[in-house]
This record gives sequence, C-alpha cells and structure tokens, in this order.
Amino acid sequence: MRERLIETAIEKFGKHGLDGASTRDIAAASGTAMSSITYHFGSKEGLYKAAAEHIFSHLQIMMADPPLPIPGENASDEDRIELICAMLGRAATFMLHDGSAAFALFISREQQAPSPAVLEIMRSHMKKTMSQLARQIGLLRPDLDETEVRATALFIFGMAVTLRHSRTALHLLMEVDTIDDALKERLLARLDRIVRTVLVAA
Repeated sequence: MRERLIETAIEKFGKHGLDGASTRDIAAASGTAMSSITYHFGSKEGLYKAAAEHIFSHLQIMMADPPLPIPGENASDEDRIELICAMLGRAATFMLHDGSAAFALFISREQQAPSPAVLEIMRSHMKKTMSQLARQIGLLRPDLDETEVRATALFIFGMAVTLRHSRTALHLLMEVDTIDDALKERLLARLDRIVRTVLVAA
C-alpha cells in the first residue's frame, strides 16, 4: 500500500502540485483510506517528500546499475568519452520510456520553484552523478575552465532530458503521433553522435 500511495502521489503532485493535489483524491485513486497517508507518511508534506525521495532514488539507481567503469586520472580520452556517452544514453533511454512521464511532471515543478526538502533530496541524489559527469568532461577537456566544464555538463545532460520535457515539440518536429522503437534508436544514435562531437571540439 505504501508504494501504491507513492506512485499515485507522484502522478497527482506532478499534475497539480503540492497545494493543488488532494490527499482525498490520492487515497481514493490508491484504493485506500486517507488515514493510510497519515499512518505511512504523517502528513501530506510527508507524502510529498517520500514521493520526491522515490523519484530521485530511482533515477540514481537507473544511472548506476549496472555499474559503469569510472576512468581514472590516467585513462584515455576514449574511455572518458565512452563513460559520458553511456551515462547520457541511460538518461535518454529512460526519458524515452513511458514510465518517465509522471516523474518528469513532478521534477519540472521542482525545477522551477524547489521546496527546501526536495532541494536537499535533489542535492544528495543528483550531485554525485552530475559531479562525476563534470569531472570526466574536465579531465577530457583541460582547455575549459570550471564554469565552462559545468555548463557543458548541464547542456549535454539537458539534451537527454529534453526527450521527455520537450515531448510535444519532439512529436511536432518529427511529425509523428508516437515514438516507435526505430525512432528511439535514431534519436539515441543522434544524441550519441552530437555528444561525441561536443566532447572533442576544439
């Protein structure tokens, strides 16, 4: 029941926000009584925090399982590029999956106006992944200063994220109603090629 409440809450909070989502609606959609929310989470705010924790824990696991080999200080440029492309490929594959839709709505709200509790969750879960990405870019591109390295990490990660967050634009530009497996493969391949180009650009 706890997991069902969290999954329902992610959808409701994503669509309506913390203030707009009703615990009565969340409980009803989960097939349980409102008292279950109090029992498992203490309050509506507790449920919201649990929903955020679930999302970012899932994303962290998705990015780390199975583990990717982390190149050391003396690794080749190719090893670093392969790691970066693998990380972005995992993120992009998830963003193309239907299961990312509810997560994306929730995260979009928090990206615009983060609540203190969720900001701390984002910091603890996302910082490791983004820092690893930036570190490998920095080692690969010593010609870039720290700000340029972090901006590069942000922008190339954003290319993966846009596959969900700009889904309507994707459909309109590609002139499709659905994204089939063939189109997914082409999008992933194109992302990989663009990232490789960025990483070796002078």
